Amino acid sequence: MDTSLFFPVTKVRLILFFLMAVMSLTSCKKWDEVNYNPEIEPLIHGIKTSAAVGYCASVATAYFTDGIVPGNAIVSAGKKSSPAETMIMILTIDDSWPLPFNSYRGQITMAGIWNGNGGIITALFTDMDLLGTLMLFRGIHTIPLMDMGDGKIMTLFAEQDVIMGEGSDTLLHLNMEIAWMNVELERLDAGVPSDAFVAAKQNVWFISVNRNNTVSELYDDDYTINGGGQMARVTSSSGGVLYHALINAKFQHTLCEKNPVSGIGFIQNMEVGSDIDLGHIMLGFHDLCDGKADVDLATGKYFSSNFKTVNLNFN
Repeated sequence: MDTSLFFPVTKVRLILFFLMAVMSLTSCKKWDEVNYNPEIEPLIHGIKTSAAVGYCASVATAYFTDGIVPGNAIVSAGKKSSPAETMIMILTIDDSWPLPFNSYRGQITMAGIWNGNGGIITALFTDMDLLGTLMLFRGIHTIPLMDMGDGKIMTLFAEQDVIMGEGSDTLLHLNMEIAWMNVELERLDAGVPSDAFVAAKQNVWFISVNRNNTVSELYDDDYTINGGGQMARVTSSSGGVLYHALINAKFQHTLCEKNPVSGIGFIQNMEVGSDIDLGHIMLGFHDLCDGKADVDLATGKYFSSNFKTVNLNFN
């Protein structure tokens, strides 16, 4: 037997085997880089907080415009004077009177001032866990609301309006000057975002509430959210900082308690200290009321999520 060719052939085989192993390992490494599960925590923050703000806006507007106080509320102080009207209201949140998209049980103490067709509210949340135990959400400070007519309300909040941690003792000390209230109402003149990438950088959330001509019934209100950013800094387990956006995200408590029924959700993972997009996910909300959203597009680190669904897990 001629063995002169054996060693060269064996050597070639070994080289080929080594190359295949390297390629396999490299391929696995690349797959791991694009196989991260959708990180939706900031999106849930946006929906939960927007739902809470919309609920408070609906309650306050019903009181100021129609004198309606829901069964879970006590008006501890109310004053009508020219030209403005003020109030302090305590809302009990429990199984009979839930907060949309929240399992929170406790109290909301809300103060407000109203003049004409607009006003301002501030809200203090107690005994609650709205965004998670480590977030220390305390309340919403000075947000404008406008009665748009036809049973519609417009309100908004920005990152600086969200009170986290200490400082909640000053929430109910409203400035009662009409000029100051008008400055707050001018915030509603800003354009409502329609692009998810733009909204994710703005840290402003617009909430439109349609009371459906049933002012005394809170839970058939239709909410529409447009906006995004970060309420609290959330970092990705895969590196980067997470942002979110909501575009025409619609929900109604009596229709579905598990997910928005239409619109778009967006998550973006940005490299710390740069504008490099490490991956993003575009979600489509649907009316199945199954607590899920469809992944319409996933890039970068989340590429493997394409054509899948995501569990929203609100409670």
